[in-house]
Amino acid sequence: MRSALLTALEMLLVLAGIILIATGIFPFAFLLLFILAWISIRLRHLHWRDVGLQRPANWISVFGLAIIIGIGYQAIDTLAIAPLLQRLTGEAINLSQFSGLRGNLAALIVSLILTWTEAAFIEEMFFRAYLYNRLTDLFGRERAGLILALVIQAILFGLGHTYQGLTGVIDTALAGLLIGMIYLYGRRNLWLPILVHGIIDTSGFLLIYFGFVS
Repeated sequence: MRSALLTALEMLLVLAGIILIATGIFPFAFLLLFILAWISIRLRHLHWRDVGLQRPANWISVFGLAIIIGIGYQAIDTLAIAPLLQRLTGEAINLSQFSGLRGNLAALIVSLILTWTEAAFIEEMFFRAYLYNRLTDLFGRERAGLILALVIQAILFGLGHTYQGLTGVIDTALAGLLIGMIYLYGRRNLWLPILVHGIIDTSGFLLIYFGFVS
């Protein structure tokens, strides 16, 4: 009972944090959410390795699969998903925050460093390793609970990117759904989701840098 109440309270705090991010009131709320996740895991006498930050059995196969999935998804998203969403919502993904990347090598390098630290690494630790597992604590670990947790973490992941507009939120939520499924496919090992996330973002930034996406 105490554990369920603690989890419910944590999810309320997470929701409040996502709302602060989505509304732009406190864009850095994610740092507080990550601290919350860290405290939560320690209170449960766990370590990050217990929720997926474990060395994979075969790095080569993980890297190879991540490259295929990451580049493949970015291609499908750029050529099909994003244009379809734009027709449905009437607006393109708002990438104005990254407009300074075009032809700017220094900005690209900084963005890639942030991508592989804050985005790929920390976001995966929060949304997949922490949030998904807490949601399954809340909704149960039967199939219905696992699916509901998968969908909710993807929606919250999308809402954390509201600076990209409605189309960007939906597009990011779909990516979050895919990465969540990858997390489950890999038996909750975080390294494949981290690498896929990083490769998707890296390829996206390269498309902006070379002017293929604006």
